[in-house]
Amino acid sequence: MVKATEITAVLRCKVAVCGDATVGKSALISMFTSKGQKFPKNYTMTSGIDVVVAQVQVPETTVVVELYLFDTSGSELYRDSLAQSWNGIYYAMLVLDVTSSDSFEAVKSWNEELKKARLDRERQLKVVLVATKTDLPAQRHSVSLESAQDWATANGMEFFAVSALPPGKDIEGPFVALGKAFYKSYEEKVAAYTDACRNY
Repeated sequence: MVKATEITAVLRCKVAVCGDATVGKSALISMFTSKGQKFPKNYTMTSGIDVVVAQVQVPETTVVVELYLFDTSGSELYRDSLAQSWNGIYYAMLVLDVTSSDSFEAVKSWNEELKKARLDRERQLKVVLVATKTDLPAQRHSVSLESAQDWATANGMEFFAVSALPPGKDIEGPFVALGKAFYKSYEEKVAAYTDACRNY
């Protein structure tokens, strides 16, 4: 782990975190930002959008990416007003619950809504798909990890199977993946700008 005094840059990235109500979006975020110390014991529905900031150390660099996580309510009450809050967002985390086949179908529509909300329709979204509650018994699973993986791969997404139940299992993966993707995009833009200046 790089010490705070060794950090050379802090980048900032907005991320939409989407999925149906009760799939565990807020629990996943809470466990990641608290390093596994805070798991919400009682369900509280997110109203509209909660913004949470999480820091990701980009592996093998001295760069930190601050993810501004737009924890999006899965309730239909807020669905119509969400798109305007996603202005300028090109990174997203789609979350499903392995015990709910409906939640798997829902991430597909969430993905389409995110695409429609882009200000720049030519710009690609960087999305990760996350399956939660994998700690629950296999007989309760109604979504196979293989089918979720296949859909993610077909849509150019990285896939992560996690459990937010303390102590947490593989919860860092999706956040680190988004941080790395944003850093890579940043590096590519800097290189393109440098080349353009060199050839001016």
